[in-house]
Amino acid sequence: MSAPVTTGTTAAPSSPTTRTPDVAAERARTPGSATGHHFNAAGAALLADATVDAVIDHLRAESLSGGYEAAKHAAPALDAVYARTARLLGVGPDEVALVESATAGWQRAVSALRLRPGDRVLAARSSYVSCALHLLAAERDLGVRVELLPNSPDGAVELESLEAALRAGPAALVTAAHVPTSSGLVEPAAEIGALARAHGVPFLLDATQSLGQLPVDMGAIGCDLLIGTGRKFLRAPRGTGLLAVRRPLLERLAPEAPDVRGAHWTAERSWELVPDAKRFELWEAAHALRLGLGAALAALDSLGVDVVAGHLAKLATGLRERLAELPGVHITDPPAAGGAIVTFVVDGLDASDVQRELAERRVHLIAVPAGHGRWDMDPRGLTKVVRASVHVYNDQSDLDALVEAVREIARGRGAVVRPGRRPDAGAREVVQGYEVDVQAGRRPGVEMRDVVHGHGVDVQAGRTPDAEMREVVHGHALDVRAGQTPGAEMLAPSVTTAPTPRAMPRCHDAIVVGLGVHGSAALHRLAARGLDVLGLEQYASGHELGSSHGATRMIRRAYPHPDWDGLVDTAYQAWAELEEAAKTQLLDITGGLYAAPLDRPDPLRGPGCRQVGSEEAARIFPGLRLPAGFGAVHDPRAGIIDARETLRAQLALAERSGATVLDRTPVLGWEPDGDEVVVRTADSRELRTRRLVLCTGPWTATQVPSLAPHLTVTRIVNAYFAADSEGPLGRSGLGSFSVDLPQGLLYGFPAADGRGLKAGLDSGPAWDPDAPRPPASADELALLAEAVAQVLPGAGPVTESLTCLYTMTADRRFLVGEVPGVPQVLVASACSGHGFKFGPAIGEALADLVCGTARPDLEFLAPARLLTGGAR
Repeated sequence: MSAPVTTGTTAAPSSPTTRTPDVAAERARTPGSATGHHFNAAGAALLADATVDAVIDHLRAESLSGGYEAAKHAAPALDAVYARTARLLGVGPDEVALVESATAGWQRAVSALRLRPGDRVLAARSSYVSCALHLLAAERDLGVRVELLPNSPDGAVELESLEAALRAGPAALVTAAHVPTSSGLVEPAAEIGALARAHGVPFLLDATQSLGQLPVDMGAIGCDLLIGTGRKFLRAPRGTGLLAVRRPLLERLAPEAPDVRGAHWTAERSWELVPDAKRFELWEAAHALRLGLGAALAALDSLGVDVVAGHLAKLATGLRERLAELPGVHITDPPAAGGAIVTFVVDGLDASDVQRELAERRVHLIAVPAGHGRWDMDPRGLTKVVRASVHVYNDQSDLDALVEAVREIARGRGAVVRPGRRPDAGAREVVQGYEVDVQAGRRPGVEMRDVVHGHGVDVQAGRTPDAEMREVVHGHALDVRAGQTPGAEMLAPSVTTAPTPRAMPRCHDAIVVGLGVHGSAALHRLAARGLDVLGLEQYASGHELGSSHGATRMIRRAYPHPDWDGLVDTAYQAWAELEEAAKTQLLDITGGLYAAPLDRPDPLRGPGCRQVGSEEAARIFPGLRLPAGFGAVHDPRAGIIDARETLRAQLALAERSGATVLDRTPVLGWEPDGDEVVVRTADSRELRTRRLVLCTGPWTATQVPSLAPHLTVTRIVNAYFAADSEGPLGRSGLGSFSVDLPQGLLYGFPAADGRGLKAGLDSGPAWDPDAPRPPASADELALLAEAVAQVLPGAGPVTESLTCLYTMTADRRFLVGEVPGVPQVLVASACSGHGFKFGPAIGEALADLVCGTARPDLEFLAPARLLTGGAR
């Protein structure tokens, strides 16, 4: 029997600690924690923001200065990765090699041992498939003898058998996986190391599944070689791994194929190995990924491995106990299990089917087949197991979601109409989470259909209950056999090939309705976070029937109330990020003047803005003439937005990140359904989503009728006036501007694109967005021309015009946030003529709200301020 797990191997820290990780903080720095319930740290854990930033920052440095130059600049940070790895393992930095994967480390280490015919390798049954295959190939090709060590009743290596094997004769290697891929077993690594050391045999520990979830000190364990990967519990990027070789063994091992990284070519036919473990590295390496590994190691070091280990062991123990209580669910972990991994099976279901059904419920884990661990799984009669693994970003809601989802799946294994219940008694049974009804008052001879996991369960008209009837329900045959009464148990597994089941209706993480500036921004930011997101637009992309079309929009910092200052700053930052992502210029900073009567009760102000008189205003913008009694606010950071390119860029980035866009798809309505929302489209589709985001502009009142009394849609006219782009109405004499005149607020931009001076008035008649929209009338253009002539005397006649719609609130503040009473539905609308400038920032805010991140900075825009209660 194996000895108890001891220091250096245990799933919990060796000494009690009261410290625990701040799970909320870990979730906040882990964007993926908002996209579902993730239990695959044993496969590839979710990355933290700092890790992703480290990778991207170096890739950006490579793009700007070149790979060699960026590597030289990053050399101190790369050296620190070795130091952090060494500190984690309790070895020196010179005993650490950074490799591409744990398997790459294994192959280089084992090849360097130069195994010969007859050499004995003592391997634990916990060995991973890639390691086992390498040993089996050495057995077949080199004549090496691979001896499998038996397990004790608790599932771990039987130490007595290991000692007997070591005494039986010389051995070349002892190897074990600290934690296997196929269960939560924790091998007694320190005891294995002590026995191997006592007999002078190298011990290679596969710590792939233990690094980051257990304390792993090579000195305490007594292993000479260790391999590991970054992508699992270390939370580093894929493509990172490590190999540690302790001295004195390091001096005796030479890689089978030296590389310029690990050797010096000293003469035509001679070379020398470098003195440290870098002899096992390749010169070509992904430095960005290694820096990501360094960031992940730094984060783990700040938390403390012991603290993480204790927390994960507690989470996994609780999860194991809760799953074990579920009917039809069986834990497959051996008694020696510990740490962060839990494995189980569900009666009557393939583990891959369980994995798939859990994924449909946004619970993400993995199914492990026997082909990944035959030495372990075959003797236990396991063909496949479901594996859940926890990490510091998992909270109680994640565990609850997993347990309840497994309960639902296990409960739905069969559909039974129990004996003694008549079909007309309203019999009800649950099948895969759906209810199969035999409704009161309906005879079996009448066609009765209930959809069960995408299949129809029929008792068809004209067929009597005693005729054989068979319908496939999720891979099983539901029979009413000849001679059986409808009250008898009516479920029998089908031995024939079942038709391929139809998939359950897809439930998106988010659906965005309306793809103007705010909708396309939300779609982009949601997709960038990895969410399954669908965008719906009722007209063709780029249409001119809403509020986001046209060539240009204004951006400014000047606002009448400081409530806007934070959002303005966020907007400028968001535009810079969008320009970087799109690799195109979207803002043209011209400076701006915003004029009004000196006695205006709510003058504009803002960060970096200042009041100027009419004379100074004339010096700033010679093309603009202010009326008597007017002053202005000068905003040097104001400018012009390329509106058309913004929409194109946001939709392109969204689709590049995985979003689906459907234009010409009107939404007729939506209804809450539990925690989800059903969206009905004009083509008779019913779409499901966990969050609905309404960016429907002038059509907001249609989608949220309770807001209708508080919204006014107005028709606005813009026009271009003949002007010389090299004259005073061009960039040299004018920037973005507005003047509060008796005709209305006149706003515009200099002549810069060959189309002349653009101007508009922000008032107009109320308008039905579904009504035909005629071109600007002669009276409307005359009013606009009158206002332009008053302050822009150099402007010529109108050359072209366009119309758009504003959606106004009484306080001219937007609506951004939850639809009151329906927390799974968000709205972003009523931009009151000044919302385009905030597009990317509003998109990011909506993504935060969808992912459950509070945005108290937007409370002044909350829709609830307009309502006393009620939802629709």
